[in-house]
Amino acid sequence: MRQNKKGSILLYVLFLSSFLVLFFVSFQWELEKMLGRARDSEQSIRDQSDKQDTLTLLRNAPTSIKTIDSNSNLTFVSLHQNGTVFSGALGWSGSEEYWITSTGWTNSISLNITQWWPVSYHLAVFNSGFEASSVLISSGIVMTTNTMNLSPSLNTHILVIESLGVNVQYTLDVNAATIIPTMSSYRLERDINGYKKDEWIYDIINFQLKSRAGFDYKKMGMYLK
Repeated sequence: MRQNKKGSILLYVLFLSSFLVLFFVSFQWELEKMLGRARDSEQSIRDQSDKQDTLTLLRNAPTSIKTIDSNSNLTFVSLHQNGTVFSGALGWSGSEEYWITSTGWTNSISLNITQWWPVSYHLAVFNSGFEASSVLISSGIVMTTNTMNLSPSLNTHILVIESLGVNVQYTLDVNAATIIPTMSSYRLERDINGYKKDEWIYDIINFQLKSRAGFDYKKMGMYLK
């Protein structure tokens, strides 16, 4: 009888010990999963904040490619800019507006028609804050290629390109100038051990057409049709 009782106690102790070991292993596994989810969530929040900060920078200074400073695995790649060259397309009655906020060492920019028909353009200049004193420095019809000189003394240009009633595709080579289109589009790439994975397309509305306060578009011959 006593032997049976000792055996029962031993079995109970073994069962309890096994239960406690399984409990703590399971608890540790769940804890690690929970901590992993928390780390992933924290990293996701950091990534989202870093993305928004970088997009804010790109709104004021568009570029063809921009890697997020705090995460070298995430890179924004422009869909409409390759180096110093912007590409654009206009519909039958379309217009595009560019703000040139800095010329750098650039003396001129080049507009090239790559497909279909000519466009008209108007280029005005002023010192920022003095839009009412703007002057038109260049305008005309571009059949194939045209070079537009920039002002060496005034710091802000507005360029408006307008369709002449047909579809058109063009490129704009701005050299070292800082130029801002109405909208910029970027593809977000994630580098996973050398493999580039496309994650999302981001469209940035930089400004609306004809929205420059104090600037007289009609006086500059822009948007008359």
